[in-house]
Amino acid sequence: MTERGRVAPDPAESELADELRRGQDRSHPIRRRIERFQAWSHKGTRLRRVMVRGSIALIGFALFIAGVAMLVLPGPGWVFIFLGIGVWSMEFDWAHRLNQWALRKLSVVWARWQATPLMQWWRWCRSGPRRQAADNIHGAQLQARGEPVTFSARNSFPGH
Repeated sequence: MTERGRVAPDPAESELADELRRGQDRSHPIRRRIERFQAWSHKGTRLRRVMVRGSIALIGFALFIAGVAMLVLPGPGWVFIFLGIGVWSMEFDWAHRLNQWALRKLSVVWARWQATPLMQWWRWCRSGPRRQAADNIHGAQLQARGEPVTFSARNSFPGH
């Protein structure tokens, strides 16, 4: 239990965690291509390994620096920072560990954000017309049978 009697959300149960698991699945087509590229680059000559590792370092650095610049300039800065770290994680273990740590923290933050009252209100707003139509149909069916209607779209509110 957390403050005010609410249960802390489980980050392993969030939609984002499911999406991350699907992206890290070994049978994912992009993952297979990356592994084939790594196998190709590691089995070649020393020159090939150095060239590939250097290219990955430069591309990752360029993406990372572009992301840092976009933190103060217009653009998706954090996306480019994480893309740069993701490119680095193909060759560097420290970047892979940093990437895994960031994904775990992001899952926790996303699960907590999804459990906030603001997000519950937003989901209620998005589902409003469909839910109101369904509630009105249900209320009309109850009235047709002569049963009292205790809930309708007009007296509904978020979370109920």
